[in-house]
Amino acid sequence: MKNIINSIILFCGLITMFSGCKPDVITLGATLDKSALKFTATPDPANPNNIILTSLTPNVTPYWVTPSGSSIRVVDTVNFPFPGTDTIRYAVESAGGLVYADPVVVTINSIDAKTVSDSMWIKLAGGLGKSKTWRLDVNAIGASKYFNGPTYFAGANFSWEWDAGWANWIIDAGDYGTMTFDLIGKPNFTSNNLMFPALSGTGTFMLYTKANTLSTFGAEILHDKNPNNGTQGANVSNWRTNMVIKSLTNDHMQLVAVRNDGVWLIYNYISLDYYNTH
Repeated sequence: MKNIINSIILFCGLITMFSGCKPDVITLGATLDKSALKFTATPDPANPNNIILTSLTPNVTPYWVTPSGSSIRVVDTVNFPFPGTDTIRYAVESAGGLVYADPVVVTINSIDAKTVSDSMWIKLAGGLGKSKTWRLDVNAIGASKYFNGPTYFAGANFSWEWDAGWANWIIDAGDYGTMTFDLIGKPNFTSNNLMFPALSGTGTFMLYTKANTLSTFGAEILHDKNPNNGTQGANVSNWRTNMVIKSLTNDHMQLVAVRNDGVWLIYNYISLDYYNTH
């Protein structure tokens, strides 16, 4: 009898243990229908290049996606400095997840003179209606005119930096040609890479002054790409999107390219005017 009682106690204990270990069932709330999403995207009467975004959907967190980035503000203003059409996406975070409204297309008819009068635009491209040409700071013997070399090394967010000078394992010596930014009608960009002609091209660019980044479209900034020599540029995949600007003056510019292993490569450029006068 004692053994039977012990067996019953053990059996009941096992039932209690397993019933207490059932996983919680998590269920999401209902997904908000996109017809319930209310918002406006209207030009600022004081500056039609500014589009005022207003979320009118109650009791939700808005999520805006624009060419200049994302935002969760109920009311926000986005500047579109150049003529053309752009798309704005509006979404809200509901109990059932993120719900998107149909995209809105905005049309801009003029250059925003105020935006491109910012000192960064002037230093990079010369100002409204003007152009500016840059060169990679290295020549055929590996010498530089302003920097101590064409490429420096750094950790993410400049946690460390190494000015390595020049060596053929860093970058090929040579005349890399020129790249030109202009604000004539729109933000035009031209790259004439004499060392690697396949990397040359024409397109446009965008300068994000708040984020301190530069993007090019249709062409890449001047850089090396020699897989046979194992130079640094061959180990970078992104040469166009949101490149960090470490420094920018009237005559000198440093752009960051992130190597595939995460190391930051700081590419050093000088203006054509500086090159011709020094």
